[in-house]
Amino acid sequence: MKYHRLVHQQFEALHQEFAVFLATQGLDKSKWKEIKKNQPKKVELLLDLFSDVVWDKIISSCEFLEFSTLDQLFLFEILEKTASVIILKVEKLEIDLETSSGFQWVLDHIDSDQVNIYQGSRAYTSGRNDFVYDYLKKGAVQSEGKRFKALETFFSISSK
Repeated sequence: MKYHRLVHQQFEALHQEFAVFLATQGLDKSKWKEIKKNQPKKVELLLDLFSDVVWDKIISSCEFLEFSTLDQLFLFEILEKTASVIILKVEKLEIDLETSSGFQWVLDHIDSDQVNIYQGSRAYTSGRNDFVYDYLKKGAVQSEGKRFKALETFFSISSK
């Protein structure tokens, strides 16, 4: 297994996709019931295999990630060979970087001493998918990249 098994609620949410997956394995509803009853190891194998398929699809489609701590926000653009990152660090602890109002405060005060912003990139040490999966396990979430792009604009303007 490359990743971790989906939890019960995730399997429930993906029950139609799981049924299609079982069909691709040559299993209809009655065969699946029989396997669940008589072949627990095969059930485990199929659940793990389906979980990997789901994770692969999620990770492969990931273009942007956001990861936050109390006073920092890490914004990643996931490229083929590298991850570009913008890191925001806020000295004013009452600002919640996970909210749109907190992020707007950062944009409004980007030149103040209370906002530190860094930009960089790094090559993946163990591969793109491993990098994304590791951050998802830590609590990062996929995003559309709006925050990343807004701050990337700041860097392009300030470097002129």
